[in-house]
Amino acid sequence: GLDDQTGQPIPITLGGRFLGSVGDYNVALLQVRTGATDEVNREDFTMARVRRNIGTESTVGLIYTRRATHAGDTLDPALQDRHTLGADLELSTSRFVGNKNLQFQAFFVAHNSPFAEDDATDFWDRTARGIRLNFPNQPWSGHVSYREFGSAYDPAVGFAPRNGFRRVNPRIGFAPQFENSTLIQQVEWSVWFEHLMDLDFRLLTQELRFTPFEIRFMSGDELSLDVSRGFERLDEPFDIRGDGSIIIPVGDYTNWWIDAGVQTARFRRVSAEVGVETGGFWSGRRTEYRLELTVRPMAGVELAPEYVHTDVDLQEGAFKTDLVRFRGTLDVTTWLLFSATVQYDNLSNLLGMNSRLRWIITPGSDLYLVYNHNWLDDGSRFVTRQRTGTVKLSYTHRF
Repeated sequence: GLDDQTGQPIPITLGGRFLGSVGDYNVALLQVRTGATDEVNREDFTMARVRRNIGTESTVGLIYTRRATHAGDTLDPALQDRHTLGADLELSTSRFVGNKNLQFQAFFVAHNSPFAEDDATDFWDRTARGIRLNFPNQPWSGHVSYREFGSAYDPAVGFAPRNGFRRVNPRIGFAPQFENSTLIQQVEWSVWFEHLMDLDFRLLTQELRFTPFEIRFMSGDELSLDVSRGFERLDEPFDIRGDGSIIIPVGDYTNWWIDAGVQTARFRRVSAEVGVETGGFWSGRRTEYRLELTVRPMAGVELAPEYVHTDVDLQEGAFKTDLVRFRGTLDVTTWLLFSATVQYDNLSNLLGMNSRLRWIITPGSDLYLVYNHNWLDDGSRFVTRQRTGTVKLSYTHRF
C-alpha cells in the first residue's frame, strides 16, 4: 500500500510464529521483520513466551521481547536494541472455603533504555508491576488490584496507554439468580472504584460507579442504570476539539452523571441496544444518545448499524458530534468468513473502512487478507488519505 500523505510505500512485513506445548510448558515464539523505506529503517521484532502449569489451577510465566533497528547507532539520537523481560504469576483455587473460586495474580515488567547514552532514567523508572486478588463467584463477586507504571515505562514492542501512575481499583458485586421467577433471571448490584495517583501519591483521576440495578429478564432482554462521580485533575490546557476552538483550562473538575441502557435479546433476528448518558462534563454538561441495531436476515449474515450523537455544552463553548458505524459479517462457509467495518464522524471528518477475509485452512492454520482505507471529507468530496493491504498466514504444528 501507499501512504497518500507522504507518497511512500508502506513497509512490507515478514514474519513467522511458533506455538507448542511440552508437558506442563506452553511455548510461543514470534519473529517479524519490517521492510525499509526512505524514512524508516528495517527493524526486527522478536517475542518469546513460556508458561508453566503449577498443579491443576495455577501458572507462572515469562515473556521476552526485542526490537532491533538496522543501523540504529547511526541515528540521532542513536538507538540500541531494546529488550523487555516480564514475569507473571497466577495462584488459583476452586476450593476456597469449600467450593468458591479465588485467584491471586502478580506481574513485573522491565525494559532497558532505547538510547545507549541515557542518564535521565533508572531501572525502576522503566518498570511496571502490580497485584490483583479476584473472587469470581455467584452471587457475590469482587476484586481489588494495585499497579504502578514507572515514569519512563515505554516498551518497544506493545504499548502502554499511560505511565507514571499508581492505581487502586476495587469492585464488589451481588448478582442473585431468581430460579422461581418467570420474569426475571438475575439482578445485579455493584460498586466499582478507581483511584489514580502520580508517583508522588497526588490524586489525578478518581471515579466511583454505583449500579443500582442491572436486570436480565427470562426473555434475554436487559435493563441497566449506572450512577457515577468522577474527578479529573488537568495539569495542562486540553484542546477538546483538536482545532484550538475550545480549550479546557488547567484545574480540578468534579462531576456526576448517569447512564441508562436497554438491550434486547441477542438471539432475535432483529435486536437493539439503546442508551443515554447525561451529566457533568469538565466545566459544563454532556448528553450522549446511543442506538445500535443488529439484523440477522439469514444464517451466516449479520448487519449492525450504530449511531451515537453527543451534545456538549461547556463554559468555553458548545459543540455536537455524530458518529455513524456499520459492521457486517458474512460466513460464506464454516471455513471462509468475511467481516467489514465502516465508520464516519463529523469531528475528524474521517471515513474509515476495515475489511478482513479469513480462510481457516485447518483448525489452527489460517490465511487472512486485510484491506484498510481512510478518506478525509474536505467539504466537497472524500479524498483518500491512506490505503493498506495485509496478507497474513499462520500455521500451527502440534506435537
